[in-house]
Amino acid sequence: MLKEMLAVAICLIGTTGIALGAGLTLAADGKTPYTIVVDPEATVAEEHAAAELAALLEQITGAQFPIRHTVAMRSAPMIVVGPGRVAQRVLPTLDIDGLKPDGIVIQTCGKHLVLAGDRPRGTLYAVYTFLEDVVGCRWWSSKVSTIPRRATLTIPEQHVRYVPPLEYRETFWLDAFDGDWAARNKSNGSRPVLDEQRGGRITYGSYFVHTFERILPTEKYFAEHPEWYSERNGTRIDGRNQLCVTNEEVKQRITDHVLEYLRAHPTVNIVSVSQNDWDNHCLCEDCKALEDEEGSPAGPLLHLVNHVAAAVAEEFPDVAIDTLAYQYTRKPPLHVKPLPNVIVRLCSIECDFATPLTAESNQTFADDIRGWSRICDRLYIWDYTTNFSHYIQPHPNLRVLGPNIRFFVEHGVKGIFEQGAYTSLGAEFAELKAWVLAHLLWNPELDDAALVEEFVRGYYGPAAPYISKYIKLIHDEAEATNTYLGCFSSMHAPFLNLKMLGRAHALLNRAEDAVASDPDLLQRVKVAHLPVLYVFSMRWPELEVAAAQADMTWPGPADAIETARGFIEVARQAGVTKISEGGPLENFERRTIGLGRISSPPPAGCEGLGLLDWFDFQDHGFSLYREGAYAVLEHDEAASDKVAVRMPGDHYEWATQQRLIGKPWDTDAEYSVYASIRVEKTGDVGGAFTAGIYDAKDKVSLGQIGIASEAIGDGEYHTYTLGTTKLHGEAYFWAAPAKNPENVKNVWVDRFWVVKVK
Repeated sequence: MLKEMLAVAICLIGTTGIALGAGLTLAADGKTPYTIVVDPEATVAEEHAAAELAALLEQITGAQFPIRHTVAMRSAPMIVVGPGRVAQRVLPTLDIDGLKPDGIVIQTCGKHLVLAGDRPRGTLYAVYTFLEDVVGCRWWSSKVSTIPRRATLTIPEQHVRYVPPLEYRETFWLDAFDGDWAARNKSNGSRPVLDEQRGGRITYGSYFVHTFERILPTEKYFAEHPEWYSERNGTRIDGRNQLCVTNEEVKQRITDHVLEYLRAHPTVNIVSVSQNDWDNHCLCEDCKALEDEEGSPAGPLLHLVNHVAAAVAEEFPDVAIDTLAYQYTRKPPLHVKPLPNVIVRLCSIECDFATPLTAESNQTFADDIRGWSRICDRLYIWDYTTNFSHYIQPHPNLRVLGPNIRFFVEHGVKGIFEQGAYTSLGAEFAELKAWVLAHLLWNPELDDAALVEEFVRGYYGPAAPYISKYIKLIHDEAEATNTYLGCFSSMHAPFLNLKMLGRAHALLNRAEDAVASDPDLLQRVKVAHLPVLYVFSMRWPELEVAAAQADMTWPGPADAIETARGFIEVARQAGVTKISEGGPLENFERRTIGLGRISSPPPAGCEGLGLLDWFDFQDHGFSLYREGAYAVLEHDEAASDKVAVRMPGDHYEWATQQRLIGKPWDTDAEYSVYASIRVEKTGDVGGAFTAGIYDAKDKVSLGQIGIASEAIGDGEYHTYTLGTTKLHGEAYFWAAPAKNPENVKNVWVDRFWVVKVK
């Protein structure tokens, strides 16, 4: 406090006619007495900060703010940008060293204003924070901003000194990769286009995550050194493996590789030494013994990472080695601790994102955070804020963003990576979530609900009240239905019921009406409407049946074909290229209007049954694994609705799946399960296909068949009984080829259906 009082006293010396508390008038009637002053030895980022300030102040006030590098101390009032010599003379107590990392100072000193910060980014952040918090600028997205217009601009006294609690703040949404947006919203992660003038970024170089296969490729080394790779059941695995982390040659090879890379890339801050994106971790005698001793597979991994980090610290003391606590390595070890230059990145992939981390559904992950925070000085988080299976689908996770970030920070987390829809524009509330996340990562104490409301008002204009009601609706429904909202959620999630979808559609129609005269706002609202239209389009036949079963007036759009066409038109205008992490927009077109689908009659024997006595599952609702490669929807004249899934016979993956969530199952009854499948065969040897029922909750099969090629008499559809069993929402039906391409060209799946056993 004494230091702050002294700073104010020094600032008042030599001022003329400016009383404490009077504020500063930076411009009046479109003119300014102020000069922006930058030190002659300013960095590129500080020069850019001054240019940004001058340009934006001119846009706001109409006044031209000259930029100078030398100025007499008793000249006209100054806005000093950067921590140079002038800043030190105006504000002698300016302590830049105490601002690491990325801290800022915004300080009025008599008639002067100082905007400075930690290098390399702090001064930029000080300028943008001033323009945002004091002047009222908002950068909602890379293309949409709010810049106020004020011919006279008066600001109150400023005494801001702030250091963000997170050293690493990555908002991993595609639009957030824009360099100007990232700098203005203070996102400093590895992916945004942040060049030197925009302050640079945290740099991983070519080694971000899942790097074992990149460092020691199986294809290159396995034949000569199988002992370098994971052993399972006594066999070294050739493909989709991990490294043998206790092997001394592996340790040295990785260490040498990382050191060589750092020597060639001196700007890299962090290198990841981390597991591949699957399990199959090594269970050789040495790895298994160390895993048992440490109580977690994270133990052997961390011993390896520490070995690399110790060598790196000797030559590159400012570089960190990053690794993952992910899936099988999520639980912290009992004994080994990360070295000071090791970053452990804990991943929340299994969590329920409809409830905060303090909820019972997330208890095991929260416990792992607590465990790692006790042993790790630099704990990072890889968090998930989108639905990778359906980018454009309601994903009500806004209520957990703030509580979860605060939970992370309270438990010593130093960096957070918020993974969103990074492969396409136009995902559900993409701009909203990126903006809110960036602000919470900079200051976790901000009111997250207020941030959401502020964005909605600023981005959607007069449509904001209806957008806000829609946001409340989907979140309330997710809570009311106890929806477990994963990052690979089904389009049949419980909250996506017909009643809720109808109310959402009505609200968004009103939102569109509210901005009908403004083409820009209307386009933004139409993009916000896409998630509801996506569910209607993808589930149209099923939802029509649900309306009939409930004796409900149809609450959705009037026409399926026109809805899908309208969706595609708006999506393309919005830059949508993918509807899922790997699924192109064309997949939506194929599923809805591109294949000549017709209404299908009931299967034989179901014509007279009651609405709750049988359920039909057509191909429009199937989940397809590696769609386009292992399974693809195609027109098929022989199929009941003229469309079916084709799976080539060269694999054995369960590439066609039908989830059972959302149906009113009678848990006391049994159901007979059927599939309509045809096979294109070229021979009679070996298997043709397998199919079955799987209980994902209890991880058991509820029925399975395997059909031999010789049993296939023709290329027509036939009905196969998969089993008779009790069913629930966490089960699913599946079908797969038998990996017999010499005898089976394709396996086609038309539909599944179930009949309640009387």
